[in-house]
Amino acid sequence: MMQQQELAGAGLRGPFPLSSDAIEEELVERCPGTYALGFVDHLGRFAISYVGSAGEDLKSKLKAHIGTAAQFKFRHFADERQAYEKECEIFHKFMPSGNILHPSRPRGTDWTCPKCRR
Repeated sequence: MMQQQELAGAGLRGPFPLSSDAIEEELVERCPGTYALGFVDHLGRFAISYVGSAGEDLKSKLKAHIGTAAQFKFRHFADERQAYEKECEIFHKFMPSGNILHPSRPRGTDWTCPKCRR
């Protein structure tokens, strides 16, 4: 069962249906970003089940998740590091049930998590 956590204050836009049409309409092409998957619970809160980020193409990354959740929230960032750091922040704040492990740092970087310094 999904852990129900509200994503209030995380600074993400949405929620939107996790569909190709919604992704095409809301996201820009080839841009880094962070996303959360989940659903709106009976109290009207976004219940997060998974958090992730994309260093180059958030739109394609989200499309790969179609069918795994009902809705998504997202935020575009200027660069990959900002997207990774926001992913870590949300991971530590909400501990989504779909994220078994701490987010991996992007390949080829030595960045550490701003929360736990891993």
